[in-house]
Amino acid sequence: MDDLSKQIAGIILEQDSNDDQSEANGFYETRRASRNVNFARLEKGLLLFIYIHETTKNTLHLETTLWDRRACFNVIKDGNCSKLRDQCRREHEILYRQPNLCMFWYTQSCKHNNCRYSHRFENLSQYHHYIFTDTDNMICKLIRFVRNFAGHYIDSAIEDASDVQELQRELVVLMVHLVHSLSRKRNNSIEHLNLFLEATTIKQMISIEELLQKLEKPYRIPEIFFQSSINFTSHWYKCKSSKCSIDFKQISPEFQTYFNNIFVGYYHGRLRSRGASAAWD
Repeated sequence: MDDLSKQIAGIILEQDSNDDQSEANGFYETRRASRNVNFARLEKGLLLFIYIHETTKNTLHLETTLWDRRACFNVIKDGNCSKLRDQCRREHEILYRQPNLCMFWYTQSCKHNNCRYSHRFENLSQYHHYIFTDTDNMICKLIRFVRNFAGHYIDSAIEDASDVQELQRELVVLMVHLVHSLSRKRNNSIEHLNLFLEATTIKQMISIEELLQKLEKPYRIPEIFFQSSINFTSHWYKCKSSKCSIDFKQISPEFQTYFNNIFVGYYHGRLRSRGASAAWD
């Protein structure tokens, strides 16, 4: 099993009906005449996520290290590793400790049906402040992807116009989900989306009522968005690529509160002075 599969294992939601999940095209299906999304409509959101990533990456680094399986198992288990730091390929600075953690579950996968070791992270609140669920960690990966896209995307590298258009729709709908899930907001309102993203882009989508309903459903996202390294000089995205599902309702309260404050800080530092009104009470 490769690293990406391990990272998303156990979090792909199995559903009996496609109605239980949403995909990017469904956010445009009733307004086909205005369906195309050009790069200029992405720029406001991209600037937002550059700020968010650069503001949060150092704070969240050690916590994502544990969830991404980049920490040294011996340090997690015993607090030390027999190898020197430059000899061990894993992170040693991790604070988390769990003596009963299963090594096979953490480093790859455990095939023992009655394993006597733990197959979950325990007592996270003793060591972590922000990341407590798989969804929290997935969102960190998605924020990283949007930031890397903003800095490295080359339009001409993807030669098929239909691939470019689908990618840009996927990116818009991803940013909509992230803003809706992480920002402060008023109930039954999309003011927060118009505040942080290009309002014209939001108008291209389905009605407000339908949009709010779809944002409550698990969302299927291209798996490549979770990869830590993408060669943006290649034809790296193709239509109908493999997807996995994320349920944004599984965000932990601690993670939500942290990002609520990041969005408020962005508003006060970047948008309020330009005359924008807060989208929350």
